[in-house]
Amino acid sequence: MVTIKPFKSIILNPEIPDKNRLVCPVYDTIDETEYARYGSESNNVIHITTRNISIESGEFVTRSTGNLKRFFEEGVLVEREEPGFYIYGIRYSIPEDIQGQIPDTAKRDVYFAFGLVALVQVEGLGEGNIVGHERIFEKHTNERYEVMKASGMNFAPIVAEYSMPGHDINNMLEDYLGFKRPDLVISEDRPPLVDVSLKGIRHLLWEITDSGMVGKIQAMMADENVLILDGHHRYNAANELRLRDGVEYTMMMFMEGGDRALLLLPWHRCVKRLDMKRLGSQIERYFDVLWRGALGDEFYGMLSAKDDAMDVRVGMYDGKDFSVLKAHGDEVERLSESLGEQVGLDYISLNEWVIEPLADGDNVDNVGFMDSVAEAVRKVDEQGFRVAFLMRPLDIRDVEYKAHTEMKNFPQKSTLFLPKVAEGIMMRRFGE
Repeated sequence: MVTIKPFKSIILNPEIPDKNRLVCPVYDTIDETEYARYGSESNNVIHITTRNISIESGEFVTRSTGNLKRFFEEGVLVEREEPGFYIYGIRYSIPEDIQGQIPDTAKRDVYFAFGLVALVQVEGLGEGNIVGHERIFEKHTNERYEVMKASGMNFAPIVAEYSMPGHDINNMLEDYLGFKRPDLVISEDRPPLVDVSLKGIRHLLWEITDSGMVGKIQAMMADENVLILDGHHRYNAANELRLRDGVEYTMMMFMEGGDRALLLLPWHRCVKRLDMKRLGSQIERYFDVLWRGALGDEFYGMLSAKDDAMDVRVGMYDGKDFSVLKAHGDEVERLSESLGEQVGLDYISLNEWVIEPLADGDNVDNVGFMDSVAEAVRKVDEQGFRVAFLMRPLDIRDVEYKAHTEMKNFPQKSTLFLPKVAEGIMMRRFGE
């Protein structure tokens, strides 16, 4: 059973004139350059949510809690008076450097996703109705646990998927607000609590305090199976808070899996320290080079093709050429049988045959994860990475199969779900 309940959200003070400058992307997507950009504003929430890589984890926790206290004292953050559910809307377009990875059937000028934000009773992943689909870095979970415990806060909602073919909850939310997506018509009777733009993406937050509507939504969600899309480290940290500190609930944004504005893209891999001499022999052993040339439609077309379920393909950029590698079918079948896994084999094969045996596996910072091919190329051309591996997107059905049928996890950073929430739209303080 999925148990959800309303809560008092903490938001940026509505009296602040330019709140756009106070929000930032989710902590695990921010690199050093972006940290410098958002961190230049002393009241940006990045100072409580995100560790600058130049400081140690313990110092980050101390700074975070100190800044959080100041934000409350100075009225940067305020808490709502009544508990409620929340509608988190994200209206966005796809950046040009990512559009090549979007299937033609999913391409639109404007996407407008809705999520229902509530507190959810935490349980161990796979022990009830809540499951995950990605492996995690224990180091990152521990850091989230420490900062959440010290601050007594959730800084952004974990994003999860549920399945409701009749779109009952989404229809209810649209009726409540008085418009149908992708249109946006803001009513004077129901203005958003928050309306900010971050990197060209509009984030809106509305409040639901009507007890009848809250009760209907609770009943509709009770028997749903919930799949975490974004926030595995935060959820595992929340489970640690439950087990070690008695914090039973965490903040979660529920999105309908059939929502056309919910997109699934790949995370590309860039590696700094890789045994390049052995890379050639591993490719020869496990792959055929199907294509080599310049980045363009031919590359994307060759990479995205799929002959059958065992068709494993990976793109590669070594600073000179782009290549498309296709794994030997017999090797893929052996790997699939030995692991008992049938989906996500692009990522699994790359990890098993290339990254784990050839990269410095003791250092998680050795592998960078990029959301666009252009950024992955820049990492190789300008920032000292040796090679970029360019991935195909998974299908949402693959993710559901992995979580609910195989009951296993993809390698870390295998799924990039869009849109992403932002830090600073809403927070939650423990102990309602």
